[in-house]
Amino acid sequence: MNDSNLPTPPWPPAPQQSYTLPPQGHVFGMTFGQILDRIFRLMRGHWKTFVAIGALPMGLLIAFEAVFFGAFYFAGVFKHPPAQPNTAAMGWTILPLGLLFIPAMLFIYGLYYGASSYAALRADHDFTVTAGEALRHAWSRIGRYIWLLLLRSVIVAIPIIVLAFAVAVGAALLGLVSRGATPSPAALFFLVPLVVLFYLGAIVYAIIMSLRLSLAFDASVYEDIAAWQAIKRSGVLTQGAKGRIFLVLLIIYAISYVAIILMYFVGVFVVVIGALAAGGHVNWTSPVTIVLAALAGVVILAAVLLWSALLLAAYSIAFAVFYRDQRLRREGPPPMLGPIAAPIPDPAPTQS
Repeated sequence: MNDSNLPTPPWPPAPQQSYTLPPQGHVFGMTFGQILDRIFRLMRGHWKTFVAIGALPMGLLIAFEAVFFGAFYFAGVFKHPPAQPNTAAMGWTILPLGLLFIPAMLFIYGLYYGASSYAALRADHDFTVTAGEALRHAWSRIGRYIWLLLLRSVIVAIPIIVLAFAVAVGAALLGLVSRGATPSPAALFFLVPLVVLFYLGAIVYAIIMSLRLSLAFDASVYEDIAAWQAIKRSGVLTQGAKGRIFLVLLIIYAISYVAIILMYFVGVFVVVIGALAAGGHVNWTSPVTIVLAALAGVVILAAVLLWSALLLAAYSIAFAVFYRDQRLRREGPPPMLGPIAAPIPDPAPTQS
């Protein structure tokens, strides 16, 4: 079932399959190149499923933004001709929608990460999985996945929250926000470098903690454990692997960045060719021009959505591959199986 020449058997093991222990001192696990190869093989074989799953958060996000700007419109924020911005209308619109935005995003991305992690784990074990099956699984445990997403976000963002609070307190103590006072050059001289230093430290902390918690959803999905247990489990599994995880994610992002740059240049090329064909005389009020512009907008939106879905899918698959690889490295293969008279169902998820 595994398409690489590795001592990395399927997990859970297939019926009637046994494993030969490697020589003493051998470490189970994939090399860096084999991990990349496995990720891109799975992406190529299951991209339609992941695009279908990724269409959910992207579609809901676009719908929420449409509701957001629609509320602005009906509140009179975009009146014509534009006079002074209607700050009162904006405030009464932004506040309730902003309060709604946070739980809406937690729900959307909790559902997405649960579904994508489930699909990635199933694909990595060479099982067929559909978007509907993955979404049904995520929906059945939506409360756990929302709580896990919230915990992970808060842990990663703690330094940023502390930094913002410290800057506000420091500015108040140094007289930078007192009434009628001008900022003190000496206060700024000490405050600005400290803010920059703490900000850089917060970024480093956020990167390290994001890597430490990167396998939390996979652990929660596969082992069927609670959110806080999954957080601790991810911390254990990522020991000694953070550098490799970071490099793989960096390579995936670099490839996606090259793809978006290529799409940008293709778009510019098409626009230039169209302008040359029109001889520089484009009638923007022509129905043909309006239809072509609308079609171009739809194509660009579809390309961006496809790119985003594939990028998120590549990350999910990478985490699933690392999850199994780290379990094999730390725990070895499953116990050897003797002859089995009849097929057995998939074993229950391992509790840790």
